[in-house]
Amino acid sequence: MSDIRCGRIVWVELLDPQGRNPKVRPAVVVTPTHEIVPEGDVQVVAITGVTDAAPPEECFPLPWLATGHPKTGLSKPSVAVASWQAVVPTGKIQRSKGVVPTPQLLKLLSRLAARVANPPAPPPARLPPPPKLP
Repeated sequence: MSDIRCGRIVWVELLDPQGRNPKVRPAVVVTPTHEIVPEGDVQVVAITGVTDAAPPEECFPLPWLATGHPKTGLSKPSVAVASWQAVVPTGKIQRSKGVVPTPQLLKLLSRLAARVANPPAPPPARLPPPPKLP
């Protein structure tokens, strides 16, 4: 597929946030355009119509219209979920359908950069039970 660039909305098979339920879903390409190669991989952030799918700081509302937004092509309320990311081969992208407007894209990319600089803390390690005393 040609014209894959940062901010492009594409349709690609993704797993849900729990790593199950593969389905063709919309996503935003977040790989810098100059790093995208024809047969390479791109990083994407999933788009969902479940607008409360994640904490508010992870959800970025995208413009939509019932008839299809002129820029995004989205026809229902949707959010890009910063914590729902995947790396996909460009050859697996089925189609593209618009672009994320610059203001929303910059907010999303800023959140992604903050996640890299300050990754979420891992869950606490489970400690083994204390040894039994004689």
